[in-house]
Amino acid sequence: RLPRVASTHGRALANRISLRAAASRSLPGAAPAVSATSNFADVELPGMNPPPSTKLDEEVYSFLTPSFRKTTVADLSDKWDSLGFQIRPLNGYVRYTHSNGSWDVGQFVPAPYILLHINSGALHYGVSCFEGLKAFACKDGMVRMMNPALNAARMQKGAVKLRMPQVPTEMFVQGVKEAVLRNVEFVPPYGNRASMYIRPLLFASGPMLGLAPLAEEYTFFVTVLPAGTYFSKAGDAAPQVETGIDAMVMEEHDRAAPCGTGAVKAAGNYAADLEPVHQAKEQGYGTTLYLDAKEHRYVEEFSVCNFVGITRDGRYVTPKSDAILASTTNRMLQQLAVDEGLIVEQRPIDFDKEIEDFVEVGMVGTAAVVVRVKSITRGSRIYNFDSFSTLSGLREKFTAIQCGEHPDVHNWMVDVCPMPASK
Repeated sequence: RLPRVASTHGRALANRISLRAAASRSLPGAAPAVSATSNFADVELPGMNPPPSTKLDEEVYSFLTPSFRKTTVADLSDKWDSLGFQIRPLNGYVRYTHSNGSWDVGQFVPAPYILLHINSGALHYGVSCFEGLKAFACKDGMVRMMNPALNAARMQKGAVKLRMPQVPTEMFVQGVKEAVLRNVEFVPPYGNRASMYIRPLLFASGPMLGLAPLAEEYTFFVTVLPAGTYFSKAGDAAPQVETGIDAMVMEEHDRAAPCGTGAVKAAGNYAADLEPVHQAKEQGYGTTLYLDAKEHRYVEEFSVCNFVGITRDGRYVTPKSDAILASTTNRMLQQLAVDEGLIVEQRPIDFDKEIEDFVEVGMVGTAAVVVRVKSITRGSRIYNFDSFSTLSGLREKFTAIQCGEHPDVHNWMVDVCPMPASK
């Protein structure tokens, strides 16, 4: 028989749980209590907070996290230039809860776990959307993040589509700043091919049974991790962002349907690509390219990135479709392309008729920035792209803005705090 989790009945709660001095204990390994906001609360580990109030017929259960080891700066001291893209437990994450029609003031949680109802809307119905953005150690010693308001607006669009409460822009930016500040020693030092990747997530944490009524509780949290580019592995000397990857047109699967959720960063959109992208990798390809679900004629997007191409006459072309997630990085690169005098076109791209017009193709996204695509295979035909000069130049200007080496004329970068002196 499975062992039972210990419970405490409301009527005996005071007798069974000692609260003396519990709230005053310090957290082992917790971040210093320095907050970007005055009303931010720290969550303590199980057994260290007073138990919630209960009624006579209610019960409280105590759940402990699995044991885990937190990353230290020393662990990464010789890895800043070869971090790869992987999860590393840091000091903790930021969490907000929405209930009774409003958001709370937010908390910092020092363990990479969350207590969730088994009937949560996110678990059963995929009511979840997320974002991705980055923070950087800049040349002048300041830590900055890139254009968080743009990500906040995109998450708000996703919240409307999935019937969740919107995260106000001010709260979004505050939460992201707080998460970076509490883990600031893990921002890769200036001069390395790395950044702090930031992952905000909004989901239905409350229970749902069926699609109505909707959940009464929602959670917004922000996690961070030091990372290289998405298409790199820890220890890579020559990441694929430079050498290029081979893509295949996915004919047997569709990423998103017309009038569906493809235009928002819904978690379920990525589940649709799991089998196809692993099929592609088993065949030796680096990623998938999806065409429109209705006709399989027009280019939509790569597995986790927007499609961008440079034509023979030097135009910057990217697809337009209601089923495509608008990459924040793509939007900013388009502005840089205009600044450089390029013609930018966002329009339908007929694959068979136009693919040979491109001399450069790139995959664009926050985690990937711009990754070179050296070939695309559709059936028995292989289309090669030998150049990458224009997209590489735009990427270099973009990353120079991120780390403070190029003027930020569009005011995309937002100050967080100075880099710690030890960096």
